[in-house]
Amino acid sequence: MREELVEAVLRVVEEIPPGRVATYGMIARAVGTGPRVVGRIMHDWGGGVPWWRVVNVHGTFPTTVRGEGIDEWKREGIPHDRERAKVALNTCVVDQGWLDGVAQAVVAELGKSAELSGISTVD
Repeated sequence: MREELVEAVLRVVEEIPPGRVATYGMIARAVGTGPRVVGRIMHDWGGGVPWWRVVNVHGTFPTTVRGEGIDEWKREGIPHDRERAKVALNTCVVDQGWLDGVAQAVVAELGKSAELSGISTVD
């Protein structure tokens, strides 16, 4: 996986404000890749960023991190249903336009082309 894409995804995640979330798909659209690529990046390199602010389209996490993530949602005041382990996306998801702008700024800062799509997910 290209280092520039990994760095772009992680920096975009760092910019999601406390109390707000984005989906893998939203981040993928913003940086020009696919949701599974974002998921792989978060799995492999996301431990140092606020990973609990990134959820799937249903507002949930993989089961391997669900308990920890819910504790972070509670700490940040992210509205969620603890029983269903699901965030209330309609009240706390960031705007896609804002996220796109963040990604454009990140890509520009990294000195790379805004076109990051088509990157192989294997080394």
